[in-house]
Amino acid sequence: MSPKNTEPLSEIILKGVGVSPGVAVGEVVLFAHDKGASTVVDRSVSEEQIPLEIARFDEALIATHRQISEIQRKVASMLGEEHAGIFDAHLLVVDDRYFIEEVVRELREKKKNVESIISQVAGRYIEMLSKLEDDYLRERAADVRDVTRRIIENLAGEAVDRMDKIAQPCIVVATDFSPSDTAGIDRAMVHAFATDQGSATSHTAIMARALEVPAVVGLHDLTGQVRPGETVLVDGTRGVVIIRPTSERLLIYAQRAEEHKTILCELETLKDKPPETTDGYYVPIAANVGLPSDVERIGKYGAKVVGLFRTEFLFLEEDRLPDEEEQMQVYAQVADQCAPDNVVIRTLDMGGDKFSSALRIAPELNPFLGWRAIRFCLAHPDFFKIQLRAILRAGAGRNISMMYPMVSCLGEVLEANIILGECRRELQEEAIPFAENLRVGVMIEIPSAAITADLIAPHVDFFSIGTNDLIQYTLAVDRVNENVAYLYTPTHAAILKLISQVVRAGHAQHIPVSVCGEMAASPELVPLLIGLGVDELSISPPSVPMVKDVIRNLSYSDCRMLAKEALRSTSSAEILAQCRELLAKSSPEILELIS
Repeated sequence: MSPKNTEPLSEIILKGVGVSPGVAVGEVVLFAHDKGASTVVDRSVSEEQIPLEIARFDEALIATHRQISEIQRKVASMLGEEHAGIFDAHLLVVDDRYFIEEVVRELREKKKNVESIISQVAGRYIEMLSKLEDDYLRERAADVRDVTRRIIENLAGEAVDRMDKIAQPCIVVATDFSPSDTAGIDRAMVHAFATDQGSATSHTAIMARALEVPAVVGLHDLTGQVRPGETVLVDGTRGVVIIRPTSERLLIYAQRAEEHKTILCELETLKDKPPETTDGYYVPIAANVGLPSDVERIGKYGAKVVGLFRTEFLFLEEDRLPDEEEQMQVYAQVADQCAPDNVVIRTLDMGGDKFSSALRIAPELNPFLGWRAIRFCLAHPDFFKIQLRAILRAGAGRNISMMYPMVSCLGEVLEANIILGECRRELQEEAIPFAENLRVGVMIEIPSAAITADLIAPHVDFFSIGTNDLIQYTLAVDRVNENVAYLYTPTHAAILKLISQVVRAGHAQHIPVSVCGEMAASPELVPLLIGLGVDELSISPPSVPMVKDVIRNLSYSDCRMLAKEALRSTSSAEILAQCRELLAKSSPEILELIS
């Protein structure tokens, strides 16, 4: 018999997606919640047993609704109503009459136990949602999966809240977490999350950020490589998980943690300082927000203006469409919170991959190339006018601007402006106050719009370049497709030339040009955008301090020189290297923070 191998296992470094910053070290607790639908037994029932199965189903729905409502109250008390709203989608699933009717119908037809029928019906919903390209809607598959698991466990009489049973400080590792899993968390015990699955828009990411717990998702096979009780290091800033870190590694991280703590404290002092270069060039920073509650946070990070207020939240999780008065109240509330600073409201970007159950939009094979945003709104002018009238009314006496998304040509802008003009005349005839001089802009996120920006510019008041979609459409790259993600390069020569072209077209008509997308929040790309002549950066609120620090340590002349060289270059890698070189010279601590 060969002697037992006692050689210690070496450390393993896994790269994922960092969704909540910070570093934590601790022992692993493997969290498994995959009982539910995956262990459902399929059995036949007689005609006489069907009423009993339906009664069991009703009781499980009632119990599930009660449990989710209780979790929602708990989260609201811990984190506020904004984060408790995550569970609205769960309650919608439990109360969805189409789902309930489909389960009962198939129960009568197939004469199988209700657990089996629920699993099959929910499975179809999950499969459909999982195939959608929109991050938000794809994550809704997790809502259906979580609610299905809870209903089935209630049918079996099993306990479902297990996170609160964790009794020692640890790092919790799982294939993925559901909202109800994380709702039971004890922050004194759980120091970090790490999962095989997930994305930056997943509930795990949202809850981790709200709880201020370091988290890394999308690690693929972490659960297959780590053992319960092993030590792991979770770096939520860099998106790294290290299994069995060496003592040298731990020392390095301890030193780095102290350095980062100092940097973050220094960034907090910039809140009230202007985003101005060392040679006096002012670069306004605006915030992107998706909910009225988000507006309350922007001042905390040093932003005042809202460069993008998304309106989809009003439509996505409702079984009816919001009327003019409801929309007007929301837009007015946001503007009042930001007064006297400006709020740019984006008209509805819905259709294709984003849908409301009330709108009944059929799924499409290529939703990002389909019937969405301004295309959908122009095809439904009566529906569009409700939102336009609400924005015009909210703008009366308030600092509000508006922009159309997904514009591909001048014709769409002219048609939208005609409908806007009709709304103005209607409000005037009805003697209802409205913003007579509302500033109207467009999002430049389709290559055809960028190329014809000179034709569009005379008919609008500003441009906002949506770089996320502009890059995706120009380079024909699906950002969430791992096979082609390496081709998604913001410094591609085509992207820089399009941005430069849009800036020139806007400035020729004396209208400002902002960038609204991940490029604007990337510290190494900020100097490049400034050098290309972009007038404003619109980013997520937490990114504001870091971007402001970068601006305050740059010289405008260096930015102009960088952009000039970049427009001559043929290598995206070389351009990125030059951007990082300038950042290393002006803000080395920021480069260290993001590296």
